Order: sequence, then C-alpha cells, then structure tokens
Amino acid sequence: MLTLLIMGGCLISASYSTHILYFNMAQTGSLSSLMVVTAVGLILPSVLYATFTSVDLEDQVLSFSRGTSAVLLVLYVGYLYFQLGTHKHLFQQEPNSPQEGESDQDENEQKPDLSKTVLTLIAAGISIILCSHFFLASVPATSATTGISKTFIATILIPITSNCPEGVAVIAASFGGGDVNFAISVIVSSILQIGLFAIPFLVMLGWLIGVPMTLFFETFHTLALFFAILVVNQVLKDAKYTYLHGSMLVGLYVLFPSVLRGLPVTDILA
Repeated sequence: MLTLLIMGGCLISASYSTHILYFNMAQTGSLSSLMVVTAVGLILPSVLYATFTSVDLEDQVLSFSRGTSAVLLVLYVGYLYFQLGTHKHLFQQEPNSPQEGESDQDENEQKPDLSKTVLTLIAAGISIILCSHFFLASVPATSATTGISKTFIATILIPITSNCPEGVAVIAASFGGGDVNFAISVIVSSILQIGLFAIPFLVMLGWLIGVPMTLFFETFHTLALFFAILVVNQVLKDAKYTYLHGSMLVGLYVLFPSVLRGLPVTDILA
C-alpha cells in the first residue's frame, strides 16, 4: 500500500509544473504486467481459503502456497535475467550530459574495493536484522501503551519507517520532471523483490525447516493489495501522467490508514 504514497509523490513532484509527461512503456509495461501476475499469485491462496469456509483447507492451502511460491521464485529468476541480462538497457538511468572536465575526473576515480564493499554489506545486513528484531519485539508494548492497533502499526507505521529513505530518494529523483522512469522502475522493482522473492522464499524456508507458512492473508489485506495493484497498474498502462494521477494515488493511500486507525487494540494481528 505504501507504493501508492511513494508513486503518487513521484508523479506530483515530477509533473506539478508541466502539462503531461510520459512513461517509457517498454520498461513500465513489462514491470506492471509482472506486478499483476505477482499479485494474483499472492492473492489466490487467500481466495481459495475464503471460498470454502465450511471445509478444512489448511493442508490444501499450505500445499498450494508452496507450489505458488516455487512458481514465483522461478519468475523472479526470469525477471532478474530480463533486467540484468537481455534487457538491461531498459533499466539503466539516462546519464546527464557531462560537463567540461568531468570525464577526466571520472576516469581518475578509483573503483571501490570489493572486500570492503562485501564487509560493509554484511555489517549492514546484520545491523538490519538486529534492528528489525528489537523493533518487532516492541510492537505489543507500543500498541498497549499508545492504544494503536497492531494492524495499524504493522501495515502503516512499519512500512513508512522502513521505506522512508528509498521513498525520499525516488521522489527527489523525479522532482521537476526528472528521471521519473527510473524512479518508477525502482518502486515497482521493490514490489517485485518482495512479492516474487522475499515472501515465497520465507514459505519455502519454512517448508525446509519444518515450520508451515502459507500465502494466506486476511480479507482486508488481500483486498487492499488487489485494489492498490489494480490502480497502480492502470496508471502505468495509461503511459502518461499529470499531478492529478499522483493526487489520486496519495488520496487512495490515505483511505487505508483512516480505516485501520479505528480498529481496536485487540485486532486481527493480536
């Protein structure tokens, strides 16, 4: 759902002073279609469970979730091959025309040391794991103290805090008609990384270690995901945008917190 806010901010910042701007459909068309397929794969187990409420389908949903996760992981590999291999030119940010003297300066710049880069990545990963652990452990106490439901914290507050740097970066990149295609590709790629890799990987990892995990989501979250993907995909399919498109996305996002804020503390995630 946070995608609505970030993408809406990008469209507003990119087109507030212009009439109509256009997407690169060669890039956004492929990403939006893959995003819809990802959403369908994540929603189907919940639909299956909700359709046959009188039948115990836990085993079937678990089996279906594992099969769906395997398919999504294969699609993720194909997506990486598409983005980093055969069609990587579609995802490269267009460089600005170099100023005088910049070429020589770039040539003299040293390449980053691989070992330092790997160590930095490992240290950052460990730090993120520790921060996430303590952050999530504090959710019940925070909910009890503030009276805010766990669903609101998990659905609204945590995504905002965890994606704030990326959101600010892509909005800044698209400001004043900047490279909005690059910004949109970053946003959609983040969605695909979560939907095609992170969630299916956790399901398969749970299967490996004997902890059953499924792709079943509560009805509200399933519908919220469906509507968010539907609206974002429609905006991308238009191939053109104005600040009004961004305003609609931001407005739709605001509806979700207004609903979740009214939930009692003992809610669906309690």
